[in-house]
Amino acid sequence: MSRTKLHTFTFAFVALIALLAASCSSSGDSDEPQVVEPAPTSAPEPADEPAPEPADEPADEPAPEPADEPADEPAPEPADEPADEPADEPAPEPEPTAAPTPIPVPEGSTVGITDDTIKVAILRSDSKSLEEAGILPDTGDIPRNYVVFAEEVNDRGGAGGRNIEIVFHAYPPGASATDQQAACIAATEDDQVAIVHYVGGVAAETVLCATEGHERIAYMLSGILPQEIYDRSNGRLFSQSMTTERLMGAWPTLADAQGLLEGRTLGLMRGDIGEHEVAAGVLREALAELGYELADEVALPCEGTSCSQLDIGIERMQVANVDTVFNLLPPSPFGITVFLSARGGWEPQWLVSDIENLVYASVAQAVYQRNADPTLFYGLYGLSYGLDRLSPDEHTIECNAVFTEVTGIEYDIVENEDAWSAVGSTCLFIKNLEAAANWSQETYGTVNQTTLIQGFESLTDYRLGDITGSWSPTKHDAPDVITLKEYQADCACWVEIEGARTMLDQ
Repeated sequence: MSRTKLHTFTFAFVALIALLAASCSSSGDSDEPQVVEPAPTSAPEPADEPAPEPADEPADEPAPEPADEPADEPAPEPADEPADEPADEPAPEPEPTAAPTPIPVPEGSTVGITDDTIKVAILRSDSKSLEEAGILPDTGDIPRNYVVFAEEVNDRGGAGGRNIEIVFHAYPPGASATDQQAACIAATEDDQVAIVHYVGGVAAETVLCATEGHERIAYMLSGILPQEIYDRSNGRLFSQSMTTERLMGAWPTLADAQGLLEGRTLGLMRGDIGEHEVAAGVLREALAELGYELADEVALPCEGTSCSQLDIGIERMQVANVDTVFNLLPPSPFGITVFLSARGGWEPQWLVSDIENLVYASVAQAVYQRNADPTLFYGLYGLSYGLDRLSPDEHTIECNAVFTEVTGIEYDIVENEDAWSAVGSTCLFIKNLEAAANWSQETYGTVNQTTLIQGFESLTDYRLGDITGSWSPTKHDAPDVITLKEYQADCACWVEIEGARTMLDQ
């Protein structure tokens, strides 16, 4: 074979071998995967067919996530799928939780209350002539007290952002309810005040003139009144004194604890007036609970601070062999009764109370000490809620310091005790008014009669000297503590009996 034919044969043979190899590669067994295309079993299944078990998947090819669940099955978290929500529904708004719900403002009268002022009337017994005559101790310049402390509040922003505007009305000492009506009408009808503030010596009818008759807030500095007057005032009456029921109900218990009742024949002398009648009923009931009763009860004709037929009352007590007398008569008739009784040879044990302010230093000095024989009152026992303060308190010291700084007048705590104490009492009223109005403004954004009443009720920590207590929505008489004191003629003073101080139920 020639070289040329040999090369040709060799080339043809190699080409034939290559052709056969390619043919074998393309026509292999169907069970074997093809080299140039991925095997069908390695591809994901169509969407309408279940996916193969994860164990059959090659380890190096992660299964596509969407193919694991049928297309018509809801997504696990609907909140992330906007298609499931209605197209026109807005997203939740945070406004209900972000903005506080406004507190509805209670309806209430705004007579005497504007955006700039709160108008207050001070009603009091004008005892200046008696003080100048030496019959009563000097209480200082009462109207000036109120002006000083009202201006202090106004200078620091006012009560609830409002200036306190004060007007004054006075009536004669010992005036009857009829005489006091003119002052009440002038304050409520002429001056159109929001609050009527009674300094002292006020009759129940005069209080009701403001609260019930003219629907104004009344604030009493002193004076014992029955709960009925508070109820008829429809929540408008606040007092720094105690109700008749609370004071009289505790009297027999404290007196009995000091051995003043056991083995004694008991009597009661009082005025023939409504407040005394209520007090007598409470006293009788409290005595009965302890196993005691009154041998006799005398109701004498009284008007204002004067009473008549004292001799008849004394005679009845003697006839009943009374040796211990509960007295509700005012100071002057009581002093006369003690003197007349002693002159007739009858000297019982006398018991008095804060009704008619008998347990008070100024009354002791003006009435008992000026008696023809002041030693007759030695050993007199008095039930008190603390009106006659035993020691200076932080509040009154601070108020007197302010008063002196403004006026240049300084009252001595001993020599001018009544004037010094009067500064603290008047100052407390102004401070309480400021606190009540501020509470109203901060709570409701405004001040009216209803919100101002709630403001006074919020003053749960009440303190003035030895008087401690509170106000609340159900209790508008502040004091919560009572005590028993003994009068000593040598100093014309009251001395508290050790261990007698008692907390009353609120």
